[in-house]
Amino acid sequence: MLLAAGLVLLAATTLLTMRAVAQEDHVVTDANLNDKVKNAKTAADHEMIAEYYDKDAADNQQKAELHKTMANVYFKGPMPAHCYYLAKAYQQAADQDKALAAGQRQMAKQAGGAAGQ
Repeated sequence: MLLAAGLVLLAATTLLTMRAVAQEDHVVTDANLNDKVKNAKTAADHEMIAEYYDKDAADNQQKAELHKTMANVYFKGPMPAHCYYLAKAYQQAADQDKALAAGQRQMAKQAGGAAGQ
């Protein structure tokens, strides 16, 4: 009985690990971005990368807005300048991320068209 319970636990753990690894293949993260970009061949590959950049753009846009607001809160000392420069940098990063997403979507269209020919 104890052996059977151990085998069930081992099987469940193995299945969860295999599922997590399989799902990781369909998600672009900071850790695997370089590999995903290097190995992108299909429209789906490029769309996954575009979605990563969309999320990064949204995160950077949110940080830009936060620092714009904070610049209005701080009226004295070095803080308004700090907030202004961070807001500008995050906005530039968001704009670049949006451009990268658009570029990946263009590559996705090209990859999709090449597959259909």
